[in-house]
Amino acid sequence: MLKSNKLAIAFYNFKLRHPRFVMATLVFIIIPVVSGLALGYEMKADVPTSIPTVIVNHDNSDFSRKFTRFIEDSNYFDVIEYADNDQRIKELMDKDQAFAGIIIPENFYSDMRLGNAPKILTLYDGASLSVVTTCKTAMSEILLTTKAAYMMSIFEGKLSTVPEQVMNMVAPISVNYKFLYNPTKSFRNYLLIGMLASVIQVGIAMQGAERGYENQIGPRTYLNQIKVVSGWSAMSMFSIILCLGIQYLFFDMPYRSTILGGLIITYLFAMCILNMGYIVGNLVPDRTFAIQVAAILVLPTSVLGGYTYPIEGMPYGYEVFARGIPFFYYGNWIRSLCLKELHLNDLAVPLQYFTKFILAELIIILAITLFKNWWRAKYKDGLGVTPIV
Repeated sequence: MLKSNKLAIAFYNFKLRHPRFVMATLVFIIIPVVSGLALGYEMKADVPTSIPTVIVNHDNSDFSRKFTRFIEDSNYFDVIEYADNDQRIKELMDKDQAFAGIIIPENFYSDMRLGNAPKILTLYDGASLSVVTTCKTAMSEILLTTKAAYMMSIFEGKLSTVPEQVMNMVAPISVNYKFLYNPTKSFRNYLLIGMLASVIQVGIAMQGAERGYENQIGPRTYLNQIKVVSGWSAMSMFSIILCLGIQYLFFDMPYRSTILGGLIITYLFAMCILNMGYIVGNLVPDRTFAIQVAAILVLPTSVLGGYTYPIEGMPYGYEVFARGIPFFYYGNWIRSLCLKELHLNDLAVPLQYFTKFILAELIIILAITLFKNWWRAKYKDGLGVTPIV
């Protein structure tokens, strides 16, 4: 206990002497590494598996039991209960103990043999859409397989044909579904890439606000300010690359496109966000409030920028707004860089956007610098106050 107290005191004293170094290490190294490892391990399975499922089998024929064994053998489902009433499925879903349910009606097999087309009812917990997406697809495949197997047994008993011919009669149209770029339908490859960047951009904006506030205390020339934001943007880019690199090295995240293109758009995105924080820190006279404003400014952009919910489904006004957010271009394009095979010339759209956005930010920083220089020159014999805009 005494030893741990000494370490805590030593760290506290070190932090007092080197606050910038400690914060930069925390934001640019520790948070990316911890976030990358924690979230990467959390989504290691790529897709939801062992989804709690309840089955109500009113038929209890050999065929219906064979069907339920298909579900038990699937990695996607974990049959937690064979219930004797339909209401039980809803009760378990209400308690978040089940996310899928199957009701097999009475006389299911006999009705099927008579050609009455009995209906199996499948239920999904719509409050958990990510789980539903996976289990609905898996359930559809099992049902199609079961139907094809039954039809083949019927035809093979009536016709003297080989199984391949029977299969062609059962399924006269063959359809292949192929997911390009993300064939395993991995949630990790779809969501995590941009989500990690959205977490790190908050720290980048906060660091930008710190540097902007430092400029209020000790004003720099415009050229020196450009050097400061360029250097800290490079640190910010390193932070994002470090976080995504962990996914690549330890969790098999793919990266199939140009490395140079990825580095360039990551650097430009980092500069966009850092400059936003820098401008806020340069204007707001309170350090803590400036950092809070900068963080709040970028916090919701992963949702507003159309990364988790596509902008094509948003109202027109939101869609226009989303196209003005840096994260809209970075989140979607860094995901494409990881999953697709893009070249540098394919990145014209985000490169043009980032260039224009950064130029606009640099003009704003220049205007603020000129205004403050004019203010100080005008009131050099007065109160000597720093202008508060």
